[in-house]
Amino acid sequence: MTVIEHTPARGIRILVAMLLGVSMLGGCATVQREASFPQVQSAVANNLGQKIEWNRDGERGQRAQQATRTLLREKLSAEAALQIALLNNRRLQARFEELGIAQADLVEAGLLENPVLSAGALFKDAGTEIDLDIVQNFLGVFTLSARKKIGRAAAEQVTLEVSRDVLNLASEVQAQYYRVVGDAEALVLARQIVMATQAAAELAQRQYAAGNLSKREQSLQQVFYAQSLLEVAQAEAQLDADREKLNRLMGLWGANTRWNVPDRLPQIPATLPALDDVERQAIERRLDLAAAKKEAEGLTQALNLARQYRWLSPLGIGVKFKRDVDGEKSYGPKVELGLPFFNQGQARIARLESERKRAEERVAALAVDIRSEARETRGRLNALHQSVRHYEKALLPLQQTIVTETLKFYNGMLLGVYDLLLASQNQIQTGRQYIAANRDFWLAWTELEHVLGGRLSPQAAAGTPEPPPRQPTESDTEAPADNPHHHGDKQS
Repeated sequence: MTVIEHTPARGIRILVAMLLGVSMLGGCATVQREASFPQVQSAVANNLGQKIEWNRDGERGQRAQQATRTLLREKLSAEAALQIALLNNRRLQARFEELGIAQADLVEAGLLENPVLSAGALFKDAGTEIDLDIVQNFLGVFTLSARKKIGRAAAEQVTLEVSRDVLNLASEVQAQYYRVVGDAEALVLARQIVMATQAAAELAQRQYAAGNLSKREQSLQQVFYAQSLLEVAQAEAQLDADREKLNRLMGLWGANTRWNVPDRLPQIPATLPALDDVERQAIERRLDLAAAKKEAEGLTQALNLARQYRWLSPLGIGVKFKRDVDGEKSYGPKVELGLPFFNQGQARIARLESERKRAEERVAALAVDIRSEARETRGRLNALHQSVRHYEKALLPLQQTIVTETLKFYNGMLLGVYDLLLASQNQIQTGRQYIAANRDFWLAWTELEHVLGGRLSPQAAAGTPEPPPRQPTESDTEAPADNPHHHGDKQS
């Protein structure tokens, strides 16, 4: 029979081994900075149908540049503009680094405190007395699991917030794209108004020189022409400014900024999503609401942890070694326990209770706001939908009829050239108002997608453009110089 003697030295060695083993538990963790990026990619793919890249090295950056150049070879579509922005926007790339920071915090939440080694010496006449202590805070061992849960909740919150930022950028890009296309379409009509008013001004100048028109009437035509030139200059400046805003969102510069857009905005969808569906989708899909819930969840776990260990201050367990002046050595276990005389964690608990309550109220408030925003934006979209339809079914056809009938009266010498020019100008002006209404519809559509946290109906939004309202031809806007019939022209 073998008897194992449990000497103090053996016990100390076992205790030291335990300390080293506990210390090594969290010492092998590594930070995988891109660990949560696939979740962001999945959220973007599900909500936008687009691809994102975290350009953390030169190879991925080159792939993004190549994809950008390929997309810019054709006329820029809303989808292409969005994809370019997701690949090139530098602020978005900076935001992705928040994922790496969150992963680092998560790893640190799972690490134990380092053991503390203390040493001391007393110099005496008879010799030197030496003290050595090594202590590990075991409270961190007990709270390790709870701290990991809190860290995971915080990391998931950051992941949701970054995903939401991607959707925010997408909304900005789409809205700016529709502004640019609307600007370009409005500029075309503004230049056509210049042609019409220039023809009227030149005719008025000839009639005034011939004595057939008063100075007042001639000046009025000159004013209309000068005003149209000013409106063209303003439209060009607006288009340039909106293009640059879109360039910034897409992260483009240099030769990549020389892109072109389609001639006109897309046709509005035939139907709109139901109000009940809009409200439900907004609550289900909004990532900022999910992130707010994760924040409340993390604070609840932190509060439970603080309550559970409020009476247990730092708990250190370790080994103490001492060598006396005569060379005698002694060692044994050492325990350090904080006594909660003055601080029982009441302030920290109270703070966490208020923070948790604040987070819960924010979740509730955000849910109310989201529902309200969904209803409000859906109502505005519906009003704009009706407005655009009214232009298409009533105003534009009526203006076309007026131009056609005016041309008949002009050819029959019952109306003068200024009546024909005025009818053409009114038709173009209605076309400009139609473009503005159509642009506002797509801006509201983009805003509703932003409120919902994702796409509404890509199939409905991808309709082909309707034929544009008929624009005046040269025969509409220019009168013959020697036409002797001006029945609508007044003389003073």
